[in-house]
Amino acid sequence: MALNKAPLWLQKTLTYQALLIALIGVGLSITDWIMGMSVILGGAIYSLPAYWAVKREFSRGNKRGSSLQKADVGDTLAQMYGNEVLKITFTVILFCLVFGFVKPLNPLALLIAFIGSHLLAAVLPVVIDKQTSTKKK
Repeated sequence: MALNKAPLWLQKTLTYQALLIALIGVGLSITDWIMGMSVILGGAIYSLPAYWAVKREFSRGNKRGSSLQKADVGDTLAQMYGNEVLKITFTVILFCLVFGFVKPLNPLALLIAFIGSHLLAAVLPVVIDKQTSTKKK
């Protein structure tokens, strides 16, 4: 699997993010099934395209035949921009599918979980770095 080539902080970020959203969703589903399902779907709408883009980015080396071959900077940049465009497209498709087919749904819980997943993706790497840092101050 290509994800094992990703940096450790990125692997931990994706794992912690998925576990936290699932834990919150399951906890809320005990009291309100619709809200819990909406939270899980909101987290999945963010996490699935992010996971797919990371997996696609770190599997690039295998397609060239040799993992030792260095990528051109232009190729890497084009791949990253392409991944972002496809990730946004994948996110829009998932939103359309959820809002079109999932009934009943709590849209506020779904959007809060989606935005919360964005915030987790921004904050978790800093927290993980502080926990695993070997720098002395």
